[in-house]
Parts: sequence; C-alpha cells; structure tokens
Amino acid sequence: MARRSAAIQGVPEQARPAIPAAKNRLGDAVTYWLLVRRAIWNTFDRVWLQVCGSLPCPADGPLIVYLNHPSWWDGYMAAVINREVLRQQFAGYVMMEEHQLRMYRFMTWSGAFSVDRHDRREAARSVAYISQLLRERRDRVLYMFPQGALTPNDQRPLVTYAGVARVARQVGRATLCPVALRYEFRGEQRPEAFIRFGPCHQVMSPIDVQECTTEVNQRLTASVDALRDAFIADDLRSFRVLLRGRPGIDRVFEPLMRLWAGHGRERK
Repeated sequence: MARRSAAIQGVPEQARPAIPAAKNRLGDAVTYWLLVRRAIWNTFDRVWLQVCGSLPCPADGPLIVYLNHPSWWDGYMAAVINREVLRQQFAGYVMMEEHQLRMYRFMTWSGAFSVDRHDRREAARSVAYISQLLRERRDRVLYMFPQGALTPNDQRPLVTYAGVARVARQVGRATLCPVALRYEFRGEQRPEAFIRFGPCHQVMSPIDVQECTTEVNQRLTASVDALRDAFIADDLRSFRVLLRGRPGIDRVFEPLMRLWAGHGRERK
C-alpha cells in the first residue's frame, strides 16, 4: 500500500484524475513479465534498438518521452523502454483512456492513470496530476503519444497535439525525448519491432505551449523519418538486438534441413 499511496501523495483530490496511478513494484513486475514480455516473445522475431545521443539519467529528469503511435503494440514498447533501456532508473507513468483503464485496471500498478480527452475539465485534471508528480521527483518519466490516436506510420504531415507542451509548462523544467516506433516483416515468419530512442532535449520555464508543440512535432517527425529511411536502406549498423522472440518455423526447420542435406551428401 505504501507504493500505491506514493503515486497520489501530495496531490489534492480535486486535482486527481478519475483513476490515479497505483504504483506497485510486484504488480508492475507481474504485468511486465506475464503480459508484456510473454506477448512480445510469442509475436516478434526481434526487437531492435537505436539510441541517438546519451541515455538520460535521473539527474536530468523529470523525463517526458513522446512516441509516435502506429500500432496497438506501442504501449508495450513503452514498458520495454522503461525496463530494458532506462533500466527502471525512472518510475514510469502513462496516460490511458479512461474507458480502457476501467477494463484493465491492473495497468495502474505500472503507472497508468486515466485521461478523458473528450472532457476538457477531466483532461486538465490529468495534466495537473502528472505535472505535480513530475515536479516532486526527478526520477519519474511520463510516456505520451501526442498524435492522440493510432496513425499510419508514414502518413504526413504528422499531426501532434499540445499535451506534451502543457505538461512541460506546468512542470517548469524537464528533459524531453522523441521515440520512433516501427513494425515490419523482414524475410522472417514473424515481424520485427524497431525503436529509435532520442536524442533528448531540455525545456526550461517559461515554456510557450505553441512553440514547444511545434518543436515536438518537428523532432518526432525527424525521428520517424530517420527510422523509416534506415529500414528502407536495410542499414541496421547502428542498431542492436534488444529482445529476441520465439523462433519462427523458418528458424527451427532451416538448420534441420541443412543438417539433413549434409547427411544425404555424406551417404552418397
């Protein structure tokens, strides 16, 4: 319960969203290993990572990571980033649509809290809530999808809303980080996921919401475009395999077929 109360400590009730986060170390671990990692293992051949610039540390925080939103898998990839890339140096939080969070309330253990984008007052409460949590401690990170909805990866112009800038303005000082996500088949039975992390940039008070939103849009567009270009050029020299999934049929049977072929030649 101490972990749960820490997520709302010092936040007035009138400034809390309908469903606040209920951070819980055990619940977060169970959710990650039994839900996120298991699903990735069963679905993807590999998850690739490219880090541009330096990884942030808590002294640089609080941190706001803003990602493009091409797939249902994006929330899972945010969890992967928090645990496998940032190594849990930051306590992670993520906005989640209220109607979805009511169905999957256990996600609050991992830092999910509700937002109702169709109710301006409720949306403002969610922004005020996470802004105060980020102001309180530098070792906290918010994951946001500023496109607001699933959007085809290569649709341009990339449209983003002002949520990142509004949170940053209320926090006053933060490190922001663009993340590009992409999912593709590359000659294997199973798809591969690609994550391009960074480079980070800092914002300081006073923050102009319109200017910050424009910068977020430009940086996220540049990151998504760079990931697309690397994929098209089949240039993964600056990437590393972050996670491996369950081998597909091709990976299982190809070695067996080569062994069988070699055995057949020896018999002749």
